[in-house]
Amino acid sequence: MDRYKQTISDFNNYKPMLTKREDFDDFWDSAIQLSNSTPLQETIEQMDYPINEVIVNKVTYQGIDGTPIQAYYLLPSKAPDPLPCLICFHGYGGSKGSPSRYTHWLIQGYAVLAVDARGHGKTGESSVYTTGHAGSWATQGLLDKKEYYYYKVYTDSKRAIDFVMNRPEINHERVGIIGGSFGGGISLAVAALDSRPKLFAADVPNMCNIELAIEQKMEGSLTAIETYLAKNPKYVDKVLETLSYFDNLNLANRIQKKIRISVALKDPVCPPQTIFGVYNHISSEKTLIVHPYAGHDAPGTEEHIDQLIQFVRENL
Repeated sequence: MDRYKQTISDFNNYKPMLTKREDFDDFWDSAIQLSNSTPLQETIEQMDYPINEVIVNKVTYQGIDGTPIQAYYLLPSKAPDPLPCLICFHGYGGSKGSPSRYTHWLIQGYAVLAVDARGHGKTGESSVYTTGHAGSWATQGLLDKKEYYYYKVYTDSKRAIDFVMNRPEINHERVGIIGGSFGGGISLAVAALDSRPKLFAADVPNMCNIELAIEQKMEGSLTAIETYLAKNPKYVDKVLETLSYFDNLNLANRIQKKIRISVALKDPVCPPQTIFGVYNHISSEKTLIVHPYAGHDAPGTEEHIDQLIQFVRENL
């Protein structure tokens, strides 16, 4: 057997033990209830844009802590209502970018909500964190699960669905979520927290099997957590407890809808074994795309993009 096939076979049989605490589901049910009871206070402002076939709107909606979340709400100017819609989440340290990034969806008649995560792009941060490591969002609030950065990111992202579901021009039965890396991890988490979208696509997602990811030699945002723990060994147990609430490994069995996940066997940022570990705990209809010799940039290849377009076209 080829070596990469053996690796895939081994990872297909990898089903790690969950690390969730007894109050895990109660914690997230309470977070969802708080999110549902907090007004979005959304604003929409149309912008001038040089592509006449696209309507570009600047959108703001409120996170549960009051942080204004910034997004583009893009509409094809000539497509009839109601429209299918894709909600797009970007990578760590990135942003929603230019509206032109989404033209391959818009020309097919999809609406797009492209969101800047808090602390990224045009979105600021209203929360104050009492613990963490300067220069890394991944460590902010690590000693308190309700203060932790990802508590807010996951709920911010779920509220993006609320915005879309409030729009009369959107077909609420044809909403999809897509994202890569940081955005892929968000897509997985949102799939676990909200079953309204019809499908989800998570490319090389982060926040998977976090304890293993930190233990393995890797790059990316989780290395800041490793550094924090090296400097603060007395907090190891507390940090791992906090992280358990945001580990997609523990959220996986809450996913109910169709999901497509990609993994790259040479990925040093989001280790492939960790993604297999999450995928193997998902019980809904699912597909795994494996790139045997590619790294973290695998979702950017032409073939992968074309396959994603086909997946969305066939299912949304």
